[in-house]
Amino acid sequence: MQHVQPSLTLSKQQWFTIFLAVIVSRTVFYSLGLAGTYAYNPESVVNMDLWQQICRFDCMWFQRIADDGYALIPTYMKNGNAANWAFMPVSPYLGKWMSIFVGDTNLALIVVSNLTFILSVVVFVMALKQQSFSNDIQDIAIWFMCFSPYTVYALSGYSEPLYIALISGVFIACYRKNWWLVGLLGLVAAITRNLGVMLVFSVLIFGIQAYGVSNFVRLKNNALSVLTAIWLIPLGFFGYMVFLHFHMGDALAFGHIQIAWGRVFSHPLEWLMYGIETGGAKSYLVVVSVLGLMLNGYLFYNKRYAEATFMLINLLIPLSSGVNAMPRYLFGLYPTYLAIFILLERYPAARMPMLLVCSAVSTFITIGFFSNVFFTV
Repeated sequence: MQHVQPSLTLSKQQWFTIFLAVIVSRTVFYSLGLAGTYAYNPESVVNMDLWQQICRFDCMWFQRIADDGYALIPTYMKNGNAANWAFMPVSPYLGKWMSIFVGDTNLALIVVSNLTFILSVVVFVMALKQQSFSNDIQDIAIWFMCFSPYTVYALSGYSEPLYIALISGVFIACYRKNWWLVGLLGLVAAITRNLGVMLVFSVLIFGIQAYGVSNFVRLKNNALSVLTAIWLIPLGFFGYMVFLHFHMGDALAFGHIQIAWGRVFSHPLEWLMYGIETGGAKSYLVVVSVLGLMLNGYLFYNKRYAEATFMLINLLIPLSSGVNAMPRYLFGLYPTYLAIFILLERYPAARMPMLLVCSAVSTFITIGFFSNVFFTV
């Protein structure tokens, strides 16, 4: 008997909750974030218009790509040794196209990140529906994503919201064994953020779980469709490498240029120890990194091997070159939120305290981000 897939249709009440949560959260964080910046760090916004105040850090790199394309040589930052090759093209060019309508690239990137954030909430709730999470958890998920500690990336023109939406879509397609959709969404994810290419390992795990190793060897029972998806996912990423090769002579420039940000590959434990020894903001980044690894372990404990493998790779590769930006890498992942809601499904008493604490932390992070404080990157 064929298994009937769960409906992914959101109810009217859920659409209303999403609309309300998005409006309330954006109003709160833009208002408090900007007010806090003017109150506590006004020098950080001198000679800047409103959209520049919001479009910080990586958003500035996206703006340069949208306006000027990819650089031929490193010229940016204090030492003039940085280039925008490290940033994948999807979000910057969505911003470029949006700027046709809004007239300002910074504003366009902010609009794109907010629109894709709404998409990420919708698709994530669909992922919870696919896995038969309770309606209460689905509602909590809407509010949590809107008030999560790092929702500032959805406010500020980053690619994280789109990445979450795409990765959530890939996993939904895997759950439903829609391998062509897996390949297409995975392809776009890998040119939204380069670590999206690591989806190939999760898709392989899903395929083996669905059809068995012997069917892969014999290419039977849809194994060929899984392998096609695995080949599709890296195509855009490889295309970007080809572009870099012909554009400036280095297909791996997206990795080599990381040295400009002080990223040098070493064992993750060495960077964690370095963060503890350095103290200050580095200690905070270490705590968030360890929290991420614990959530990842919880996914493995719950036998969510495909999701946990993707999360582990997306954490260990950045952590191999430093603890900077680890909160962004952690909270820009579908498996992170999945682990949190597995926990909240099991421990309902923790739901409201978690939401309250995260809302307060998010206000603090937003003020820091708009104030150009580096640890919030």
